Amino acid sequence: MNILITIYQTVLEALFPTSSAEKELFSYTPEQVYTLFPHVSDYSGLAIPLPNVHSIYTYKDPRVTQLVWNIKYKKSKRAIEIAGYAFGRQLESQFDMFNKENSETIPRPTLLIVPIPISIQRRKERGYNQCELITDELKQRDTHKRFLVIQNLLIRTHHASRQTLKDRSERLQSAQGIFDVNEKVLKHMLNINPEIQHIPIVIIDDVITTGSTMKEAIDALEKAGFTQVHGLSLAH
Repeated sequence: MNILITIYQTVLEALFPTSSAEKELFSYTPEQVYTLFPHVSDYSGLAIPLPNVHSIYTYKDPRVTQLVWNIKYKKSKRAIEIAGYAFGRQLESQFDMFNKENSETIPRPTLLIVPIPISIQRRKERGYNQCELITDELKQRDTHKRFLVIQNLLIRTHHASRQTLKDRSERLQSAQGIFDVNEKVLKHMLNINPEIQHIPIVIIDDVITTGSTMKEAIDALEKAGFTQVHGLSLAH
Protein backbone atom coordinates (compact mmCIF):
# COMPACT_ATOMS: atom_id res chain seq x y z
CA MET A 1 0.00 0.00 0.00
CA ASN A 2 2.82 2.44 0.86
CA ILE A 3 4.44 1.80 -2.53
CA LEU A 4 1.16 2.56 -4.29
CA ILE A 5 0.77 5.79 -2.33
CA THR A 6 4.34 6.83 -3.22
CA ILE A 7 3.68 6.13 -6.90
CA TYR A 8 0.42 8.09 -6.69
CA GLN A 9 2.17 11.11 -5.18
CA THR A 10 5.00 10.88 -7.74
CA VAL A 11 2.48 10.91 -10.59
CA LEU A 12 0.78 13.92 -9.05
CA GLU A 13 4.09 15.77 -8.91
CA ALA A 14 4.73 14.98 -12.59
CA LEU A 15 1.25 16.01 -13.72
CA PHE A 16 1.07 19.10 -11.53
CA PRO A 17 4.54 20.68 -11.20
CA THR A 18 5.16 23.40 -8.65
CA SER A 19 3.29 26.58 -9.59
CA SER A 20 4.25 30.16 -8.81
CA ALA A 21 1.47 30.28 -6.18
CA GLU A 22 2.87 27.16 -4.53
CA LYS A 23 6.40 28.57 -4.55
CA GLU A 24 5.13 31.77 -2.93
CA LEU A 25 3.17 29.79 -0.34
CA PHE A 26 6.24 27.90 0.82
CA SER A 27 8.40 31.02 0.91
CA TYR A 28 6.50 32.15 4.02
CA THR A 29 6.62 30.96 7.61
CA PRO A 30 3.34 29.72 9.15
CA GLU A 31 3.17 32.98 11.12
CA GLN A 32 3.56 35.06 7.95
CA VAL A 33 0.89 33.07 6.13
CA TYR A 34 -1.59 33.65 8.94
CA THR A 35 -0.87 37.38 8.92
CA LEU A 36 -0.62 38.01 5.18
CA PHE A 37 -3.13 35.68 3.53
CA PRO A 38 -6.74 36.92 3.14
CA HIS A 39 -9.08 35.71 5.86
CA VAL A 40 -12.73 35.02 5.14
CA SER A 41 -14.76 38.21 5.39
CA ASP A 42 -17.92 37.24 3.51
CA TYR A 43 -19.10 33.86 4.71
CA SER A 44 -21.54 33.37 1.85
CA GLY A 45 -22.40 30.48 -0.43
CA LEU A 46 -23.65 28.16 2.29
CA ALA A 47 -26.77 26.24 1.39
CA ILE A 48 -27.99 26.38 4.99
CA PRO A 49 -27.30 28.77 7.90
CA LEU A 50 -24.46 27.59 10.14
CA PRO A 51 -24.02 30.24 12.86
CA ASN A 52 -21.43 28.24 14.81
CA VAL A 53 -19.22 27.49 11.80
CA HIS A 54 -16.26 29.57 10.61
CA SER A 55 -13.45 29.36 8.08
CA ILE A 56 -9.97 30.86 8.18
CA TYR A 57 -8.92 31.66 4.59
CA THR A 58 -10.71 32.34 1.34
CA TYR A 59 -10.29 29.44 -1.07
CA LYS A 60 -10.33 31.80 -4.08
CA ASP A 61 -6.80 32.91 -3.27
CA PRO A 62 -4.52 30.68 -5.43
CA ARG A 63 -2.02 30.31 -2.61
CA VAL A 64 -4.75 29.00 -0.31
CA THR A 65 -5.88 26.63 -3.06
CA GLN A 66 -2.32 25.32 -3.22
CA LEU A 67 -2.22 25.00 0.56
CA VAL A 68 -5.33 22.79 0.56
CA TRP A 69 -4.11 20.81 -2.47
CA ASN A 70 -0.72 20.11 -0.87
CA ILE A 71 -2.35 18.79 2.28
CA LYS A 72 -5.11 16.81 0.62
CA TYR A 73 -3.22 15.16 -2.21
CA LYS A 74 0.50 15.54 -1.51
CA LYS A 75 0.58 15.07 2.28
CA SER A 76 3.02 17.98 2.40
CA LYS A 77 4.57 18.31 5.86
CA ARG A 78 5.20 21.99 5.24
CA ALA A 79 1.58 22.66 4.28
CA ILE A 80 0.33 20.70 7.29
CA GLU A 81 2.52 22.81 9.59
CA ILE A 82 1.07 25.99 8.05
CA ALA A 83 -2.48 24.71 8.53
CA GLY A 84 -1.87 23.50 12.08
CA TYR A 85 -0.52 26.90 13.08
CA ALA A 86 -3.52 28.67 11.51
CA PHE A 87 -6.04 26.45 13.27
CA GLY A 88 -4.29 26.96 16.59
CA ARG A 89 -4.31 30.74 16.23
CA GLN A 90 -7.93 30.77 15.11
CA LEU A 91 -9.11 28.58 17.96
CA GLU A 92 -7.23 30.63 20.55
CA SER A 93 -8.79 33.81 19.20
CA GLN A 94 -12.27 32.42 18.62
CA PHE A 95 -12.63 30.83 22.04
CA ASP A 96 -10.49 33.35 23.96
CA MET A 97 -8.76 30.52 25.78
CA PHE A 98 -5.58 32.28 26.80
CA ASN A 99 -6.95 35.68 27.72
CA LYS A 100 -9.15 34.79 30.67
CA GLU A 101 -8.49 35.77 34.24
CA ASN A 102 -7.51 32.95 36.59
CA SER A 103 -6.67 30.75 33.62
CA GLU A 104 -5.43 28.02 35.93
CA THR A 105 -9.02 27.42 37.04
CA ILE A 106 -10.21 26.76 33.47
CA PRO A 107 -11.07 23.04 33.18
CA ARG A 108 -8.87 21.00 30.86
CA PRO A 109 -9.37 20.28 28.10
CA THR A 110 -10.98 23.56 27.09
CA LEU A 111 -11.93 22.25 23.66
CA LEU A 112 -12.61 18.88 22.09
CA ILE A 113 -11.29 18.61 18.52
CA VAL A 114 -12.77 16.17 15.99
CA PRO A 115 -11.57 15.84 12.38
CA ILE A 116 -14.15 15.21 9.66
CA PRO A 117 -13.88 11.48 8.89
CA ILE A 118 -13.49 10.02 5.41
CA SER A 119 -14.86 6.75 4.09
CA ILE A 120 -12.91 3.50 4.18
CA GLN A 121 -12.72 3.56 0.39
CA ARG A 122 -11.31 7.10 0.32
CA ARG A 123 -8.73 6.19 2.95
CA LYS A 124 -7.64 3.20 0.86
CA GLU A 125 -7.30 5.41 -2.21
CA ARG A 126 -5.38 8.21 -0.50
CA GLY A 127 -3.74 6.39 2.39
CA TYR A 128 -4.65 9.01 5.00
CA ASN A 129 -7.25 11.51 6.16
CA GLN A 130 -5.95 15.04 5.58
CA CYS A 131 -8.01 16.42 8.46
CA GLU A 132 -6.42 13.93 10.85
CA LEU A 133 -3.01 15.14 9.69
CA ILE A 134 -4.03 18.69 10.56
CA THR A 135 -5.36 17.72 14.01
CA ASP A 136 -2.15 15.76 14.69
CA GLU A 137 -0.18 18.93 13.97
CA LEU A 138 -2.57 20.99 16.07
CA LYS A 139 -2.10 18.60 18.98
CA GLN A 140 1.69 18.84 18.74
CA ARG A 141 1.51 22.63 18.86
CA ASP A 142 -0.83 22.63 21.86
CA THR A 143 1.81 23.18 24.54
CA HIS A 144 -0.86 24.40 26.98
CA LYS A 145 -2.80 21.13 26.62
CA ARG A 146 -6.08 22.91 25.98
CA PHE A 147 -7.23 20.60 23.16
CA LEU A 148 -8.34 16.98 23.32
CA VAL A 149 -8.20 15.51 19.82
CA ILE A 150 -10.61 12.60 19.29
CA GLN A 151 -10.06 11.18 15.82
CA ASN A 152 -12.53 8.29 15.93
CA LEU A 153 -15.59 9.83 17.57
CA LEU A 154 -17.31 10.56 14.25
CA ILE A 155 -17.80 7.75 11.73
CA ARG A 156 -18.51 8.13 8.03
CA THR A 157 -21.27 5.59 7.42
CA HIS A 158 -21.12 5.43 3.63
CA HIS A 159 -18.91 6.40 0.73
CA ALA A 160 -19.93 9.14 -1.70
CA SER A 161 -18.41 10.37 -4.94
CA ARG A 162 -16.26 13.49 -4.79
CA GLN A 163 -18.18 16.63 -3.81
CA THR A 164 -16.22 18.76 -6.30
CA LEU A 165 -17.99 16.99 -9.15
CA LYS A 166 -21.48 17.88 -7.89
CA ASP A 167 -23.72 20.91 -8.03
CA ARG A 168 -25.32 22.40 -4.91
CA SER A 169 -28.45 20.24 -4.83
CA GLU A 170 -26.43 17.07 -5.42
CA ARG A 171 -24.06 17.97 -2.57
CA LEU A 172 -26.96 18.47 -0.18
CA GLN A 173 -28.59 15.19 -1.13
CA SER A 174 -25.41 13.10 -1.04
CA ALA A 175 -24.40 14.44 2.38
CA GLN A 176 -27.59 13.40 4.15
CA GLY A 177 -27.05 10.91 6.95
CA ILE A 178 -23.38 10.24 6.15
CA PHE A 179 -22.10 10.50 9.74
CA ASP A 180 -22.71 8.68 12.98
CA VAL A 181 -21.12 8.69 16.43
CA ASN A 182 -18.95 5.81 17.60
CA GLU A 183 -20.88 4.65 20.65
CA LYS A 184 -17.91 2.77 22.15
CA VAL A 185 -15.74 5.88 22.00
CA LEU A 186 -18.51 8.05 23.46
CA LYS A 187 -19.09 5.61 26.32
CA HIS A 188 -15.38 5.59 27.11
CA MET A 189 -15.31 9.41 27.11
CA LEU A 190 -18.30 9.57 29.48
CA ASN A 191 -16.69 7.08 31.85
CA ILE A 192 -13.67 9.36 32.12
CA ASN A 193 -15.67 12.59 32.38
CA PRO A 194 -19.50 12.46 32.71
CA GLU A 195 -19.66 16.17 31.81
CA ILE A 196 -17.60 15.90 28.64
CA GLN A 197 -20.61 16.44 26.36
CA HIS A 198 -20.86 19.99 27.71
CA ILE A 199 -17.29 20.97 26.76
CA PRO A 200 -17.22 22.89 23.45
CA ILE A 201 -16.41 20.57 20.56
CA VAL A 202 -14.97 21.79 17.25
CA ILE A 203 -15.22 19.80 14.00
CA ILE A 204 -12.21 20.38 11.74
CA ASP A 205 -12.45 20.28 7.93
CA ASP A 206 -10.17 21.43 5.12
CA VAL A 207 -12.76 23.19 2.92
CA ILE A 208 -16.38 24.22 3.38
CA THR A 209 -18.31 24.95 0.19
CA THR A 210 -22.08 24.63 0.71
CA GLY A 211 -21.84 23.59 4.36
CA SER A 212 -23.80 20.38 3.81
CA THR A 213 -21.07 18.03 5.06
CA MET A 214 -20.38 20.12 8.14
CA LYS A 215 -24.10 20.38 8.91
CA GLU A 216 -24.43 16.59 8.91
CA ALA A 217 -21.45 16.23 11.23
CA ILE A 218 -22.86 18.82 13.64
CA ASP A 219 -26.27 17.11 13.61
CA ALA A 220 -24.70 13.73 14.45
CA LEU A 221 -22.84 15.13 17.47
CA GLU A 222 -25.83 17.11 18.74
CA LYS A 223 -28.00 14.02 18.40
CA ALA A 224 -25.46 12.19 20.57
CA GLY A 225 -25.87 14.78 23.33
CA PHE A 226 -23.09 17.31 22.73
CA THR A 227 -24.41 20.75 23.62
CA GLN A 228 -21.78 23.13 22.20
CA VAL A 229 -20.86 21.99 18.69
CA HIS A 230 -18.84 24.24 16.39
CA GLY A 231 -17.19 23.87 12.99
CA LEU A 232 -13.97 25.33 11.61
CA SER A 233 -12.42 24.86 8.19
CA LEU A 234 -9.13 25.95 6.69
CA ALA A 235 -10.84 27.56 3.70
CA HIS A 236 -14.21 28.60 2.28
